[in-house]
Amino acid sequence: MMENNIKKADVLLHTECLLGEGIVWSKRDRSLYWVDILRKRIHSYNPESKESACWELPGYVSKIVPLEGDTGVFFVATQEGLATWKKENQELTFVAYLDTQHGQIRTNDGGMDPDGNFWIGTMHMEALPNQGKLMRLRDAVLETIIPTVTIPNGIVWSDDKRYFYFIDTITREIRRYPWNRGDERIETYHTLVRVPDQFGMPDGMCMGPDGHLWVAHWGGFGVYKWHIETGMLLDKIMVNVPNVTSCCFGGPTGNDLFICTAQEGLTEQELEKFPDSGKIFHFNGLEVPLNICGLDP
Repeated sequence: MMENNIKKADVLLHTECLLGEGIVWSKRDRSLYWVDILRKRIHSYNPESKESACWELPGYVSKIVPLEGDTGVFFVATQEGLATWKKENQELTFVAYLDTQHGQIRTNDGGMDPDGNFWIGTMHMEALPNQGKLMRLRDAVLETIIPTVTIPNGIVWSDDKRYFYFIDTITREIRRYPWNRGDERIETYHTLVRVPDQFGMPDGMCMGPDGHLWVAHWGGFGVYKWHIETGMLLDKIMVNVPNVTSCCFGGPTGNDLFICTAQEGLTEQELEKFPDSGKIFHFNGLEVPLNICGLDP
């Protein structure tokens, strides 16, 4: 990656999150949704109307996904379990419960597979090694797909549905797994990228409209684009805060990049130096065709 390829994202919204995560674009209402895990909040923002909203949940919430065909209904991952959430009245209906080990385990990142099954990762509250899992909700049953992970992140599928990509942040690896619909356990993977220390640690990930992997880097001051086949670093969108947590594409053409960040993990001195930590950032400068990999509904 050449130095002149580095571009810069700007602050979109000054709402400050302690641990902003799971940002997603809803085409149905042309709005962004994301969570603040540690403050137990769901946020939304409509870039056209400039309207924003915030809702508090009774427990930690780590992921929100619009449900296809249901206006105002979302799938959410909370510490207690997986649930549907109605925006209109904030009704929370659990469909599967998790063993939190007396509050020591919570959910983290998740994603919807091409068959409409929800995948969710869990982790220890203090990120103790190998205390989490990667699980799939299929036919109302939670199945363990990868039995030991530490900080599960970045769960996405290739356009041809042959692979899914997964990050266990602590390993600094972006992994590619063969995806077969009937698999109950997945063990074999290829390490596509081993992120160098100077780039921070890979966190949330999305498929870009260009068909490559766009990864938020905790401690890496940006979103990095990695080639989906070779693992080569292709580009970086600079974000003027250290802890970048998640990203998604959306907007009118699907080419706008929206980015979550966090205040968590920073000292008082670092927060003074990087006062935009925890805010939502935006970059619009991709010269690519309209999304080819499927934005959230």
